[in-house]
Amino acid sequence: NGKLKALVPSPASPPDLTTSLPPFLEEEPAQVEIPVFVARERELAQLDGFLDLAMAGQGRVAFVTGEAGSGKTALVQGFTRRAQDAHADLIVASGNCNAYTGIGDPYLPFREILGLLTGDVEARWAAGAITREHARRLWNTLPLAAQALVEAGPDLIDTFVLRAALLERAMTCAPGRADWLTRLDELVEHKPTGPGMPSAQQSDLFEQYTRVLQALARQVSLVLVVDALQWADLGSISLLFHLGRQLAGSRILIVGAYRPEEVAIGRDGERHPLEPVVNEFQRDFGDITVNLGQAESRDFVEAFLDSEPNRLGLPFREMLYRQTHGHPLFTIELLRGLQERGDLIQDREGRWVEGPALDWETLPARVEAVIAERIGRLAEPLRAALRVASVEGEVFTAEVVARVRATDEREMLGRLSGELDRRHRLIRAQSIQRMDGQLLSCYRFRHILFQRYLYSSLDEVERVHLHEQVGTALEGLYGAQEQVAAIAVQLALHFQKARIAEKAIHYLHQAGERAVQLSAYQEGIAHLTRGLALLMALPDSGGKEHRLERAQQELALQLALGIAWQGTKGAHSSEVKQAYTRARELCHQTGKTSQLCQVLGEMAVFYYVGAEHQTARELAEEALSLAQRAKDPLLVALGHWYLGFILFCLGEYATARSHLEQIISFYEPLEHHHPFVFLRGKDAGLSALAYDACCLWCLGYPKQALSRSQEALVLARELDHPYSLADVLYFAGCLFHEMRQDADALKDNAEELMRLSHEKVPGWSGTGTWHRGEALAMLGQVQEGMAQMREGMAAHQSVGVRLNLSEKLCSLAEAQAKAGQPEEGLATLAEALALVEETNERYCEAELYRLKGELLLAQGDDAEAEASFHKAIEVARRQQAKSWELRATVSLCRLWRKQGRVDEARPMLAEIYGWFTEGFDTPDLQEARALLEELSRN
Repeated sequence: NGKLKALVPSPASPPDLTTSLPPFLEEEPAQVEIPVFVARERELAQLDGFLDLAMAGQGRVAFVTGEAGSGKTALVQGFTRRAQDAHADLIVASGNCNAYTGIGDPYLPFREILGLLTGDVEARWAAGAITREHARRLWNTLPLAAQALVEAGPDLIDTFVLRAALLERAMTCAPGRADWLTRLDELVEHKPTGPGMPSAQQSDLFEQYTRVLQALARQVSLVLVVDALQWADLGSISLLFHLGRQLAGSRILIVGAYRPEEVAIGRDGERHPLEPVVNEFQRDFGDITVNLGQAESRDFVEAFLDSEPNRLGLPFREMLYRQTHGHPLFTIELLRGLQERGDLIQDREGRWVEGPALDWETLPARVEAVIAERIGRLAEPLRAALRVASVEGEVFTAEVVARVRATDEREMLGRLSGELDRRHRLIRAQSIQRMDGQLLSCYRFRHILFQRYLYSSLDEVERVHLHEQVGTALEGLYGAQEQVAAIAVQLALHFQKARIAEKAIHYLHQAGERAVQLSAYQEGIAHLTRGLALLMALPDSGGKEHRLERAQQELALQLALGIAWQGTKGAHSSEVKQAYTRARELCHQTGKTSQLCQVLGEMAVFYYVGAEHQTARELAEEALSLAQRAKDPLLVALGHWYLGFILFCLGEYATARSHLEQIISFYEPLEHHHPFVFLRGKDAGLSALAYDACCLWCLGYPKQALSRSQEALVLARELDHPYSLADVLYFAGCLFHEMRQDADALKDNAEELMRLSHEKVPGWSGTGTWHRGEALAMLGQVQEGMAQMREGMAAHQSVGVRLNLSEKLCSLAEAQAKAGQPEEGLATLAEALALVEETNERYCEAELYRLKGELLLAQGDDAEAEASFHKAIEVARRQQAKSWELRATVSLCRLWRKQGRVDEARPMLAEIYGWFTEGFDTPDLQEARALLEELSRN
């Protein structure tokens, strides 16, 4: 299998940064709205201090907090404007979390940020949300960002930024085919896509996103803003935490804004996931919060009034404060209402004064009333358009509103941009994208309270009908299946609220699978569980065909849910068992053979990890038999793999090898790596090589075993799939070298597994710790080694993993013997041997009896020791395990030599030693040769 060439691209040269401005930046922009910004000098100074530290290479995370309407967004916008004016090389990019769908839309704000850093600026610039200079800086960052994506973040393409839109912007930016564009084009062309191609693990995506930002920060300073974090999905919060922990030495400031009252009440009855992240950052960085709730509210009223010329006296100011209590949103909206109705007028010098009809009693005292008054001033077509928009959410699509209202799209865009955005300032343009030639124009309500007020004004009948119409319009606009999948979360919500359960279930399934592909397992579980709940709530009516279709829907959901639960709780969780048990029942109902093969195999893994090996064997045999009848080569190969590793654990090495050789001869890394990973999360071909190395050693072929182990490790590192590499490091790197007693190699591989676990695959931490402890004990650091072994064993048992426990107890007993604790060692071996009989886990059974004999010998019980050595030899011969037989024979012959029974020892040792044809430089064979020579001299 040396068929895989290097997969890592060669180092790139520095990018050619020659760029061309896009045509839209040559046009006249919309007027950039600069909101009135007052009474925030103290808060601005705090943010300036954080920026100074970041630009000095001490990257920082800071948070702006305050209730709804307290001015968080205005503060951050004012800060970033001032910062860009002061620093020519500063790049600002922002992303917003969505209260309507953001919790289920993985990495939403960070997708927006990466979009801006790769030049997706047209919509914000055209809407006046950013200045021409800000848009130009972001556009000119595109070559740097593209180079960083090529070198450090290839998996972010199609997960965080769409390839087609990125390439279109890139070609506009560099029409002359600059080096960076050529490399980007090559990457996108060769990047796998479509069904069957696994997505990167969440840890890989986080690491790549971090490296891309770090690469950019070596060229420019970055301020990244994440607004409305109280609505962030768990994946975005986790990515924020990962980025914050990697800021040392980078010129990056991350500013997050959130409402503390929303965070305090938690999420779904549990602690809000943002809370521990903020606490951890405070421990790392100290005081990082700018709290607008502590701002002087009376000062804000005074400063805001005086931002324009006026002759408004103390009584007016007192009354305004009494009405609003200094709340920025209330103050601004109430004052604007007074001006628009004529309660406040301008005198000849343009100063605001009280009008003749000012009546405080008729003015709204709550923000809902303020909003109602603003909405009420609109013409009915505008109100109707906003009501439809509120159904789509805080962010909505102009073309959807046009279709639902049966209005010409250009006319609707005119209403939204001209009337509702520039005149009434209720919404603002968000983005523009093209789907199969169709432009989609997205807008955002300027405050979510506007959207909530409008949505709450609809009665139940209106909501149901509008949700169906909005969902149908979105389906039509997005067109192709892969494009619709990108908005599956939104579509599921609309059709669920429209009471069209079948469509809601379909899109929840899509949303769940997409989340799992992004390693957002908890979001995936939430979507899939919701889909199952909807499916179960459907009335059980209809004929046989209807029941079959329903069972097939549930089967697809349960299979996806099983994968998602494995990603969060491991292969032996009760949730995994429940999902696959139900999936098995459904396979029998629907007659789905291929899915049944997959289910049986995964159930075999579940029982294998729980050390219920006989059950695992039966399931694996059934899976293989079904695959062979179905004549599916990939499933047949998987079936041989399942049986191969289970039989190894049972001590049936020769039969195990016959199955492992089937998949090894079938396996082509470049052809089969991705399909294997897609089917079950790791590469079964690599795993087969690792198990085969262990089988070869046990059967008495140490040289071939070492070669197979090295082949597996080299290939796994080249393919660089974390979960597959962890599996290979365990069996070909740790278990294999433990059996051959190579302490140095065992320690090196265990430490690599620990690093990999820390960075990418947390579930392997206990395994790495255990094997490092074994290595330390072998190297003479016995007490430290035993402590780590117990730590690793406890980690496994805490999650119900009993696999390889007999081997772990064997190693612990050996360490106890080295520590001069033979009684403790014998007790440990008794526990291990009882476990062998209970679980049938027999791959180290011979070594257990041999070690028992050595400990009995240390206590002076020669007779029992001899019986244990004979038992070890008997087990090894039954298993055809020549390496175990050799080791046990050496122990027995050493005892016989001490007893003067040289004539019995010499031929017995000579026979087993003479069987070997390779590996004479290994410790076992060298020890056997030395003892044989000594016996021959006597």
